[in-house]
Amino acid sequence: MQIKIGIIGIQPVVDKLLKVIKAFPTFMPIVKIVQDEGEIPAAAELLMTEVEALILFGAQSHRKVKEKVNITIPVHYVPLTGAGLYRTLFRAQQTGHLDGGISIDSLTKTMVMNALQDLSIEHTKIVLYNGPAHASADKLFAFHQQQLNTGACSLAITGVESVARRLAVVGAANEWLIPSDQDMSVTLERALLSTESRRIKESQIVVGMIKVDDFGKLVMKRGSEHEVQKLKLDIHRMVLDYVESLDGYLTPIGGEEYLFFTTRGIFERELAVIRRFRWPRMLASRSEFP
Repeated sequence: MQIKIGIIGIQPVVDKLLKVIKAFPTFMPIVKIVQDEGEIPAAAELLMTEVEALILFGAQSHRKVKEKVNITIPVHYVPLTGAGLYRTLFRAQQTGHLDGGISIDSLTKTMVMNALQDLSIEHTKIVLYNGPAHASADKLFAFHQQQLNTGACSLAITGVESVARRLAVVGAANEWLIPSDQDMSVTLERALLSTESRRIKESQIVVGMIKVDDFGKLVMKRGSEHEVQKLKLDIHRMVLDYVESLDGYLTPIGGEEYLFFTTRGIFERELAVIRRFRWPRMLASRSEFP
């Protein structure tokens, strides 16, 4: 079963997201390309009846949709983080634009400083826009233009495409900061979990059976009935701990078999953890029953 998800944005970032979304085969993207941020609310209202969730780009777009459209489905936006800043700073360093300082919007001071320190250019002069994340494009443009005109900075880094376009028109050096693949993946994961189809799937009941390998041989190695009972209790404790991690219900159906019940969402998340971290330890724990 595929889940329809609406994607609204300008061509470059949408194209990048469509590459990332290939790692999410459950999604069927329905795309609406816009030329300007002003077109986004109308596009959202149009797509809302066709999809289970919407993905936008930037806090401004998200705010506009929330204000102007009576949204009935989850709406997510791809945020800007420090992950997308590294490539921009590297390119600016190569062109010599870092020497005169940079003005930056859409990012926090912590994000910027972490990137500068990682690249060993923490001495670079920066001027951060300290207004709200949803500031208008006019305010961001005015901020960067002031810094450039007064000579406080020689390069503007903005997370808003329309601001970058306006700066380019007036001949100001600028870099458009776009989300990284990691930022997009995180947003897609959140969108997936918010859809009705996913919630229904996660609430499905899972019934599983656990069987102890070579249980008969383990019993034969015990010298007394007391040791056999102790073995059974140890196995039961291990299985019970696992089922508790699933927030499930356990029913013993024999000396070597157990039945458990849980939900699909919890089971899939726990299974991913087991494959990544716990499986080696679970295999090693078999040494408890030589």
